[in-house]
Amino acid sequence: MESVDPSEWLSSADCASRTGLTARALRVYEEIGLVAPRRSAAGWRQYGPHDLMKLKTIALLKTAGLSLAQIGEVTRSGASEPTLQHILAIQLDAWKRRRADAERGQAIAEAALNRLRADQSLSLDELCNLIRSLEMTQSQPSAASTGHDDVAWVIVDLAVLDSYAGFYQRGEYGVTTIWRDGQRLFIDAPIPGSLGAVALHPTSETEFYPTHGAGYFQYTFLRDQQGTVSGILMRVQGVEITSPRIDATTAEQLMAKLSERIQSQKPLPGSQAALRRLVEGIQAGNPPYEEMSSQLVQLVRMQLPLLRPLAEYLGAFRATEFRGVEGGGFDQYDVHCERGTSRWRILLSADGTMTSASYDWERPNSAAGSSDLSQCRRGTGEHQWNPHKPNIQA
Repeated sequence: MESVDPSEWLSSADCASRTGLTARALRVYEEIGLVAPRRSAAGWRQYGPHDLMKLKTIALLKTAGLSLAQIGEVTRSGASEPTLQHILAIQLDAWKRRRADAERGQAIAEAALNRLRADQSLSLDELCNLIRSLEMTQSQPSAASTGHDDVAWVIVDLAVLDSYAGFYQRGEYGVTTIWRDGQRLFIDAPIPGSLGAVALHPTSETEFYPTHGAGYFQYTFLRDQQGTVSGILMRVQGVEITSPRIDATTAEQLMAKLSERIQSQKPLPGSQAALRRLVEGIQAGNPPYEEMSSQLVQLVRMQLPLLRPLAEYLGAFRATEFRGVEGGGFDQYDVHCERGTSRWRILLSADGTMTSASYDWERPNSAAGSSDLSQCRRGTGEHQWNPHKPNIQA
């Protein structure tokens, strides 16, 4: 290797510190060919003036709204600096693809706003359409919020993948199983849009995205000081949930505990009263956050703008009816209100803290008719607040 002036080259840590980029971002840029730092005699990455100019260009194009895939297209066009004409052409193409959805969402919102300005309440169909348009917007998160558009899949050594295979505890009763099949890892955790096992795709040696739910879900494997895999960190919609690794015996004990609870079909002490406080709190716009886990608090805060209109539509609370214990250990209740009935699931920890909750409009009894409510359910899906069973939808 030729001799170079050390003052003209930065290590990965120095480059990240001085540019404000993360070490992970630098790795991703290198993996997809946007930068190619040289290596020192000891094999360490070194970033020189030319690399810093490339990083400046990447930052400029990201500010202009281009994804890393588009930036790669621009920077590989042959020009040392992308032309404004090239940037604008790519931006125009992206905005054309988004315009139809934006116009449809605008029309729905304007129609709802005009009815409210005329002192008219929204029908259930209109509420469902409005929520569906909001969910369509949230189901297409930006690269800045998820990072999913800015990653490239990598190849991970099979021995590393094998070290991740095993059992991880999810909440009070849940067990997540991860295994390798061929070149890929699979996970049995339920994820929206999936049926059964889901493949995990690596963006680095420790970070993976599922086939379904990409953009919302990210899994990072954790190691202790001895280098042993100690758990898995799930990030979903800005909330982080850690599942510790457990051995096969503990996994069997948890599954036996869950099976015993399902067979008993008895509600958890306090779950009925907790659910009533939750539902009435949502209707009033003031859920009982002090009774929830920190993860559930974050998720409820995010989903409250969607939940409150539907909860208000059902009207005054009347009664709850216990429907049994479902497969995940949740207590199921039908919540009967003035204009309809909703099906809720709730899970409490040993100290009575609400750790998970979910709902759907499964048993309507209002004048609006079952077809209206069932259409709403099909359109928006089941809204989950469940940090331990990761099938949350925004």
